[in-house]
Order: sequence, then structure tokens, then C-alpha cells
Amino acid sequence: MLRRPQLRFCAAVFVPTVLAVAAYAATPVEAQKARHEHYEKLGDAFKAVRDNSRGDSPNWAALEPAAKEVADASVNQQQWFAKGTGPEAGKTRALPEIWTKSADFDAAAKMFADRAPKLLAAVKAKDAAGVQAAFKEVGGSCKNCHDSFRAPE
Repeated sequence: MLRRPQLRFCAAVFVPTVLAVAAYAATPVEAQKARHEHYEKLGDAFKAVRDNSRGDSPNWAALEPAAKEVADASVNQQQWFAKGTGPEAGKTRALPEIWTKSADFDAAAKMFADRAPKLLAAVKAKDAAGVQAAFKEVGGSCKNCHDSFRAPE
């Protein structure tokens, strides 16, 4: 009987520690690659929302997973921008201002995190006008961050 509480304790303490160490073990270049892949996936989901919400009869079945992907991606954006993963680590469009103006970056990330769940809520409610309005709001938060913290191609 003593083993189960010990097992739960070990799982609660050691598993997150191992995962955290593994996350920090990535090289800055690997972290940049993971960040790029994350944002590619986010961009694809955002485009799917755009494409499937046009017209009079949105494709609700396609919209929900895409909107969920956007909402999920909006959580803790700062995790993708660890210190040392900026231009000093290799080719990236992430500007140094992400790290030098971290309060501004945090505010931009918060704007996205606040707006993205509203998009998912509008999709779940099958509110076409709400989806269009929320899509514009989320897009505005993306533009806000890109204008300040992302280099042009």
C-alpha cells in the first residue's frame, strides 16, 4: 500500500523534472526549429479558419479543430522564445526586441492569448458573424506582434 503513494510522488516530482531538463537540453538551433514548426502549424490553422469561414455556410467541421489549434497555440507564447534563441543563435526572423523589450512582447502575447479563445467560442456556437469578428481580432493581435517583433522576409 505504501508503494502507490510513493509511485504517485515519484511521478509527480520526477516526470516533470525529466521533461523540463529535456526541454532545456535542446540546443538554441533546435529550439529555433521547434519554434518555426510551431508557428507554421499555427499559420496553417489560421488559414484554415479563414478559408472555412468564408461565405454563407461555413464548414463547421473543419473550423473547430483549426480554431482549437489557434486557441491552444495562444497559451504561453513566451515558451518559444527562450533566451539565447534569437539572432545570435542563427537565422531567424525573431527580432532582438523580443528579449530587450520583454514587457512589450509579453503584452503582445497576452493580446493573442486573450483573443484566440473568443474565436474558438464563436466557432463552437456556430456564430458565423462572431467567427468573422473574432478572426479579425486574432489577426490584429498577430499583426501587432509581427510588426514589432518579426523581421520581414
